[in-house]
Amino acid sequence: MKNASLVLVAIIVLVGGLARVPEARAQPVVQVVEVNGYRARFDNGAPVFVRYLLIDPGNANPAVDGFNPITPQAVLMMFPGGDGRLNLVPGQINTGSTNFVVRTRYHFAAEGYVVAVIDAASDFLVHNHPDETDTSGFLHGSGLRGHRLPNRLHGDKYLQDLGAVMNDLRARYPNLPLWAVGTSRGTISAAVAAAHAVPRPDGIVLTSSLTGPSAVGDLQSVNLEAITVPALIVTHRDDGCEVTRPDDSMALKRRFVSSPRVRVMIFNGGSTPLSEPCDPLSGHGYFGIEQKVIDSISRWLKRIEP
Repeated sequence: MKNASLVLVAIIVLVGGLARVPEARAQPVVQVVEVNGYRARFDNGAPVFVRYLLIDPGNANPAVDGFNPITPQAVLMMFPGGDGRLNLVPGQINTGSTNFVVRTRYHFAAEGYVVAVIDAASDFLVHNHPDETDTSGFLHGSGLRGHRLPNRLHGDKYLQDLGAVMNDLRARYPNLPLWAVGTSRGTISAAVAAAHAVPRPDGIVLTSSLTGPSAVGDLQSVNLEAITVPALIVTHRDDGCEVTRPDDSMALKRRFVSSPRVRVMIFNGGSTPLSEPCDPLSGHGYFGIEQKVIDSISRWLKRIEP
């Protein structure tokens, strides 16, 4: 059941009406969490850190937040697409990203989920250069571009980042299932977490899946056949991005041969696009039908919908 008060708070935050979460509260609804010291940076050997934006509707204080606490049913790790960089800073509660899983974070929280929007680690944040080919012949570039797959340059480091965030979230919420939710290039992150991280997430949601072919990596290079957790594949009939074709969704589903529960959801409609086909304010990012998509994903996660 959606919580209208939390969505209203989200709208106020997004337009700049709230600057910070009150510092006196030990467990705020929104905070930036930093995990550090679990590996060395690949660029200078110093300790690395990775940050994520955490929204916990269960921490609500009605007198401060304007809504009652919502008992969380699961934790959703959200992986944005593109180069994966949000550049989160301590104390931040807002982000201007229009990426689908970033801009809908409060809506998912209102459905009863702890939401963790994952940033790139500190060495990836400052990793800037034009696309180039590594010694194995793989193309890579700035941020996480070309680095999400374990067999790519710095991919082993990225897998450690995924594990560190998952361990931190499990320590915070030991009794809640943990799902990995990715969109576009972020679907690689969600799939890699399910195929390679130990322990693995309890399930994955892939929206606008990067089926490829893409020179910087796609889901063709992930061992989806070895994934043993439930998988939801979400697509839009009007997704015009050439590497996230909606027609590839059924073939993608057939690769999850070890998954106990797989579903493809196909949506249509929405608002007139305000971005290019591979950008989020279009069918690629479910522009104009966000709540419809969120409702359907939530019903599937809660097993209300088969």
